[in-house]
Amino acid sequence: MACKAGLGGRLFRLSQQQIGFMESGVSITAASHDTENRPMLGRMMGCRVAADGSRVILFLSRAKYPFLLDAIRRSGRVAASFTEPSSNKSIQVKGEDAGLVALEAGDPERIAAHFDLFAAELKRINIPRVLAEAVYASHQCDLAALAFSPVMAFIQTPGAKAGSAMRA
Repeated sequence: MACKAGLGGRLFRLSQQQIGFMESGVSITAASHDTENRPMLGRMMGCRVAADGSRVILFLSRAKYPFLLDAIRRSGRVAASFTEPSSNKSIQVKGEDAGLVALEAGDPERIAAHFDLFAAELKRINIPRVLAEAVYASHQCDLAALAFSPVMAFIQTPGAKAGSAMRA
């Protein structure tokens, strides 16, 4: 599926640097809104980004976030934030065509690898692995994959550039 038009009517594709950051041991949250415009938020368990930067797949627990999944199903909109806990470096990627897709072979292993990277990132700032385990607690049969095409991305690292649009 091709990317939708992003900023300035151009297609937005994530750069290799952005993809590398998103697939590292970052904390990932996703948000949308319900039909009454109330925010819905959930913690993701990792992601997979298409090699060309045109598609993002987020992994999450169906049982923990049914309201978020329903909000995304109804609106198609998602804003995903990727934050490195040790530095607060953060980016946000938005999509307007989000929906559930089937998990692919290798996704459970990708989730496990992301967990290990996330736990190591937390250890850098003296947060014990048990916290990462609590955040990621889920069963394999409970996993969902949420896909979207990026339409824009923003710098969210605290500071003067926070909120600035990113280039692909």
